Amino acid sequence: MQKLFAHILVPVGFNRNTNLVMEKAIQVANYLGCDIHLLYVWTPYLPFSVFYDGYFSTPAFFITEDKAMSRMKKLVSKYRPRLREGLTLKASVRSGNWDILMKELIITQHIDLVMIPKHKKKFFGALLYEVDVNELSLKSQCPILTVTRNFNIENLQHIVVPINDSLPVRKLSVATRLASQFNGMIHLMGHRSNRYAEDKRNVKYLTMAYQLLRDYAEVRVHCSSKEGKNVAEDTLAYATNIQADLIVVNSGNESILKGWFSRWFGNYLYKRSAIPVLTIAPK
Repeated sequence: MQKLFAHILVPVGFNRNTNLVMEKAIQVANYLGCDIHLLYVWTPYLPFSVFYDGYFSTPAFFITEDKAMSRMKKLVSKYRPRLREGLTLKASVRSGNWDILMKELIITQHIDLVMIPKHKKKFFGALLYEVDVNELSLKSQCPILTVTRNFNIENLQHIVVPINDSLPVRKLSVATRLASQFNGMIHLMGHRSNRYAEDKRNVKYLTMAYQLLRDYAEVRVHCSSKEGKNVAEDTLAYATNIQADLIVVNSGNESILKGWFSRWFGNYLYKRSAIPVLTIAPK
């Protein structure tokens, strides 16, 4: 059977989040047999670097390009011995914009999973706020995993997958592979509506998803639905209630929290969730 993931891209910021994402990436790579490519994007110093790439970034103020390359070499030396035999750890230090350079690496290095650390700290070194996960996922068609400290690839017992007005085959496929490998349960969560046509369509696809997994996948499946005004909010509430280990969502509207403020400022599910979120673009 073809590997679920083979090449992982790990963006690093040389801050307290770096060790978190490296520990998790090494664990995933060793367990699933993946090569790792590290990336640090150096932003040339400007008096107001927020105007350079749209976000505050501590490294832009304090790390020169030479110092960034030196730190990357130390990072590779520290973690390469921890990869199992036969797997590779490569690294790049580039100058420019995070989103553009990550998309370029995803294409040229055949990346099939990106791992980004999530931390409650919102500015000054929080890499999650320098990368638009939703946009990058849509443009690159590459799954993006935002990892928290409680993420454990060997303990994915409860995986939440929201189902709405379509059959998300790609999302279901990844969730099923993960659940099968770790003997976990998939929680299909439907979204009810007070509009008859919309509700009928949502129930139809929830039923189809349930039947698809029951007929063709050897995984435990739990199916439920909830009426609410926002899919992302409902998904997060449900996942938190059952203490899920992973949430698998599509990029786009399914990931955006409620309110015009969220749409305008990009307030996505992965930013608020304490549970790891795997964002997958629908084909």
